[in-house]
Amino acid sequence: MRKFLLSAVCLILSFSLKAQMPIRPDAFPPKDNPDEAKSLLMASTIEEMADWNRYPTYETYVNMMQQFATHFPEICHLDTIGISINNRLILCVKISDNVELDEDEPEFFYSATIHGDELTGFHFMLHLIDTLLNSYGTDDELTQLIDNVEIFINPLSNPDGTYFGGNENIRYARRYNANDIDLNRNYPDPFTESNPTLEPENEAMITYVSNHHFLLAANLHGGSEVMNYPWDSFSSWQRPHEDQNWWINVSRRFVDTCRLYDPSIFTDVCNEGYIAGGDWYVIHNGRQDYMNYYQNVRELTMEVSKEKK
Repeated sequence: MRKFLLSAVCLILSFSLKAQMPIRPDAFPPKDNPDEAKSLLMASTIEEMADWNRYPTYETYVNMMQQFATHFPEICHLDTIGISINNRLILCVKISDNVELDEDEPEFFYSATIHGDELTGFHFMLHLIDTLLNSYGTDDELTQLIDNVEIFINPLSNPDGTYFGGNENIRYARRYNANDIDLNRNYPDPFTESNPTLEPENEAMITYVSNHHFLLAANLHGGSEVMNYPWDSFSSWQRPHEDQNWWINVSRRFVDTCRLYDPSIFTDVCNEGYIAGGDWYVIHNGRQDYMNYYQNVRELTMEVSKEKK
């Protein structure tokens, strides 16, 4: 966990500073099978999250996000991005030295678990929030980061998928939202005429992003370990992203930092640990291409764990 948190911070810091590939694991997503669902430890109170070895119940998650803001009011503000189909909150914290002001500083956006069963990012982002807030004023590097960047973190963008089996457990967490829609195939696509009706979660996310000026963003997934940069709609030989060299540099720095702690990490998809999305396999109506094209946000997809939970 520590190695990921340090590297996640490095990704924010980067702001200021054809071999055949295996099939991407969500190319053919498995059908939900409750008989194969994992039984994982749940935290029904914030105190039970202290050792970071459990997943929070939905109520505990909401309480944690509220407590971050109430315990650190000078550097943390809680936003509601929107409400899911089943009336669960889609939350985001803003972390900044002047948190109530819109300063002339770069804005960075982390979001996780658009696929409700890919839960490692959810857990990582909660831990990252806690680390940043508790390090302010004691860790020089993290303090400088908060003083100079407005950091937004949305740990859970598909709460209905994660808590599909009820608010008390994630045993039956699934990929889709309550309407059986894959939210990462439901964004406007600049490269195809097939644009679906937006789901409420994505409609709220688009409104939220449109009201900010994010320059760099990352969307966390699970199931593999690789940094996946745009475009998703094309292979790189068909249409390389104009910022491809920049993306490779940022991705390499992140992967190299992780490998200082574990040389085997980010090796299951390709040796480099980073790849253009369409070189892995092509998708349409994904969030990454939407954010880059329509919102002018340099967003990449981070596959952060071979295990989804």
